[in-house]
Amino acid sequence: MSLKPRRYLSSYVLLAGVMALVIVGSLVAFQVVSGLTKSQVSERQRVNISPLDGSIETEVVNNLSSRRKMDEAEFSQLVFNSASPSGQTQ
Repeated sequence: MSLKPRRYLSSYVLLAGVMALVIVGSLVAFQVVSGLTKSQVSERQRVNISPLDGSIETEVVNNLSSRRKMDEAEFSQLVFNSASPSGQTQ
């Protein structure tokens, strides 16, 4: 006869589960606190940051739609003024 009471396997599984839950919970809490406290943006920059409004002017859209595509032959016929090293144009 043994003087120790027999522990069942389910109590060990419960203990391992609770320990795993504590470890995972502490890691998640650490990541949340770490993410909230670390910032690359200073308070002054945070005040100056303004959100984008996302509006597009119709004039810009009309200008883009009126552009035409050039093929290589047309593009090669263009003459560009290039500056020489002496500062004179050719």
